[in-house]
Amino acid sequence: MRGVVSRTEISCERPALARLLNGRDAAQAVALVPLVYALCGQAQGIAARAALAAARGAAMATQVDATALAEAAREHAWKLFVDWPGQLELAPDAAFFVRLLRTAPEQRDELPDALAAHELPARLAAAAGKGAMAELFARRLKARLMALGDWLRNRPGTLGSVGASCLAPGIGEATVETARGPLVHRLALADDRVADYRIVAPTDLRFAPDGEAAVSLQALCGMSSRAAEREVKLLALTLDPCVPWECRVIDDDE
Repeated sequence: MRGVVSRTEISCERPALARLLNGRDAAQAVALVPLVYALCGQAQGIAARAALAAARGAAMATQVDATALAEAAREHAWKLFVDWPGQLELAPDAAFFVRLLRTAPEQRDELPDALAAHELPARLAAAAGKGAMAELFARRLKARLMALGDWLRNRPGTLGSVGASCLAPGIGEATVETARGPLVHRLALADDRVADYRIVAPTDLRFAPDGEAAVSLQALCGMSSRAAEREVKLLALTLDPCVPWECRVIDDDE
């Protein structure tokens, strides 16, 4: 039926930048990682260094990294008070975002209460409306809000945690818990040069052909194309891909 969604498809195309590191001196390759991957650059660099150390035999028990934690907290605050409000046609509160990030830890006593009392999160949930995607969005909003509050109270939980293991001689894997989810780096060494480098980001899993996004999109079948486009936007905001995205509505007659 024209104007009604009959099927959904998803395609996630990300540059295989990690392959550019293959063959390079290991230390040089690791130094390039945060330059190649600008988004979550701190987490990317931390994961690269931890994976290299593990490949050289120095595994790391899971622990919170202050730099990775601060970067993840900044991302949560940005989404809640600047990016998401703008996307849902609400007025952002950039001043509160700056206040959260610039207040020294020893002066944060009032911030958890200010965060809990802020009206924007509730307005975001209301602006999302009702339906399956809105419920997903509301759950993600709540999770980001709780994680940000825990950071302000110096109770980070798993956010910003880093761990690395030696999978085999010369092969190391590291995981950093970012604002979007776990970021995994795995590298194999040969004569202290990179024989193989692989990165799996949360976007790679969520937007895979059988990932969370693809499964959620199936609920749009039977919906009008106009309503479906709004639902897709909510889903994208919820799952937060680390690359640009677009929604295309294609008529079967085309």
